[in-house]
This record gives sequence, structure tokens and C-alpha cells, in this order.
Amino acid sequence: MMEFTRSGRLRASGRRRTGWGLAVGAGAIVWAVLANGQGRDTAYLLMALAALGVLTGIRELRRAARPFSLRVDEQGITLVDGGLGWGQIEGVALHYRAAVHVDSDDGATAPPPPHLHVFPTDGAELPGLRASVTGGRRFYDVADAAELDQGPGRLIEALTRYAGPRLEAAPHGLRRAVAPGPVTLQGPGFGPLTDVAGFPRAAENPAVAARTFTARRHTGARLLLALALAVAGTAATVPLFTGHLPWGPEPAAALAPLGAMLGWGLSVLSFRSWVRPLRLRIGPDGLAVQNAAVPEVAIGWDQVVAVAVAHRPGATEKHLWLLLWPVPGHSFDLPHEFTDGHRTYPLVELRRLRDGDEVERTARYFAGSRYAESA
Repeated sequence: MMEFTRSGRLRASGRRRTGWGLAVGAGAIVWAVLANGQGRDTAYLLMALAALGVLTGIRELRRAARPFSLRVDEQGITLVDGGLGWGQIEGVALHYRAAVHVDSDDGATAPPPPHLHVFPTDGAELPGLRASVTGGRRFYDVADAAELDQGPGRLIEALTRYAGPRLEAAPHGLRRAVAPGPVTLQGPGFGPLTDVAGFPRAAENPAVAARTFTARRHTGARLLLALALAVAGTAATVPLFTGHLPWGPEPAAALAPLGAMLGWGLSVLSFRSWVRPLRLRIGPDGLAVQNAAVPEVAIGWDQVVAVAVAHRPGATEKHLWLLLWPVPGHSFDLPHEFTDGHRTYPLVELRRLRDGDEVERTARYFAGSRYAESA
């Protein structure tokens, strides 16, 4: 059994906001008295912002004073006013917002802590909360993980332990595909996967080898072409500084600096792609991806809830991508998006790979039941 509270964090945040708001407001009042004209208008604006901070702090202090308790155990999810047994819960999900916040430890941007959404079965009600609807499903927004005193990590641990396959870590519309790889147990929405005991995994089959996909275009040739443009543009630009135009009319000569800048810019980009070429590896242990922007990132299958070859969510383009949804609590140093509140990693666009049409078949085999298709 794991219990969660929120009074400590809310009280600390409320006091901090109220204290800073009062201090800034007092300073703004002094500024307004001493200033005039535009300076006084700025002071009034600062006073309004300070008042807003104070009101926000008071609101959080009032919320901290209200009774709140969240318990997750083998029976189900229980709040102060009542709860639901696991038999009354269709699924639970950690719903991420698309906004980002700055990590105070290293200054890096990261997704904000998720909200805990509970999807009840038909007819089940969670007392004390108002139900909402998303994607045709009724849900309760039970808690904001950022407000819990125990932190998001403990919440993920509790849900992984007790919710089992009801913990949805990928969009609900995805369903397990029929794949020849390892068979796994899972529930609606691709909850945490548990390998069936005694079933031969692909990693244990020595006849199955990993496959590596490389970039379709030759980055070395692109680098040479970009360098040629850069050198030619630079050579043609030099006479402009001496006043001699030994070739072509003046309008054509004026294009030389643009060619030089474009050539050197493309050279830098092409050099990065040449040093760190696009590469995708899929094998029995997992997959690894590398491109010019990031070094190779290895991802084990035990860190993956689902992978799919599909169109990039929310994009207008019609090209196929290899998409990945991680196990709750795992993140990778790769660009990611949010699909239906779930963190989605678009790993690579298939048309950029040589033999990209083979990626789906390879991913189906090695991902096994983790390979996903739309319902």
C-alpha cells in the first residue's frame, strides 16, 4: 500500500508565492509614490502582478488546508470521499501536458509532472470528483503529480506495482499487433509488459541477428558539394573588396557573398551529418538511434511499452516514422512530442533510410507484442 499527500508542497508553495507577492507589492507601492509618468504606470503594473501572486498563494494555502489523501494498493485507488476497486477501473494514465518547465537542478527543459487520470468502467463513480470526457472516454483527474509530497517517481512506482496492465503508457487507440516475436502479457492501452515465463525470447535465439539501417543519401558527397560551393563563393567574393570584377555583370557578382554564406552553412551541417551519420539499429536487446543532432541512444525493450511505424501524430506530412512510447518513469535524450497526453518519441523518418521499407518488418519481429497498430 502507498499513500500520498499534498499539504506539504502546497503549503510551501503558497507561503513562497504569498511572501514574494507581498514583498514585490510593497516595493511597487514605494516606487509608485516616488515615480511619476511612465515609471508610475510600470509600478502599477508590478503591483497588479504582485496582487495576482498573493491571490495564487492564498489559493494554494486554502487547498493545502482541505483534506486530501490518495491511496494506491492491491484493492484499488482510494481518496478521502471514497474510491474505486480495480474491477471498477478500466485504465489509469499519467497524462502529460504539452508545456515544458525548467529543471532546477541542471537548467534543462523537461515535461511537467503528469496528472493522474482514472478511467472508470461503465456505471462506476468516484465520489468527490467531477468526471470529464476525452476521446469518448470518461475520466477523473485525480491528482497533479507536481503537488504530491512523495513526488512523481513514487506515484509511478505505485501504479506500476498495483495497476498492472491497467496502467496505460501509450495512446488508448493502439492495439497489439500479431507479431512473430516474444509473446507478452498486456492489457488495454499497452500497460506495462511482463514476459511470459518459459517463452523463448528473440534475444535467446542465436539465429536471429540485429539489423542496422543507414542513411539513404551519401553524406560525404553532400559535404564535398557544400565545400565546393563555399570555396567558389569565397573566391568570387574576394574581388569585390578590391574593386575588380573580372567576371560577369555586377548583379551576378553580388550573388557571390550569398553563395559563400550558404556554402559554409551547408558545409557545417553536412560535416555534422558526416561525423555522426543517421543510423538505426533494431535487434533482440532493443534498438538504437543516432543522427546529426544527438549521439547514439540505446533503448532496451524493457524500457519500451510500444513501437509503431505510422504517420507522425499531429503532423500534416504523410511520410511514415518509427514511433516509440516509453515505460512510465523512463525518458531518453531524444526529441519527443505528446500524443493524447503520452510522451511520444518520433525516432526516424523511414524515407531517410536505405531499405526503409524493411523497418516495419524488422520492428515487428524484434518488438514482438510491443509492436502496435491503430485499433
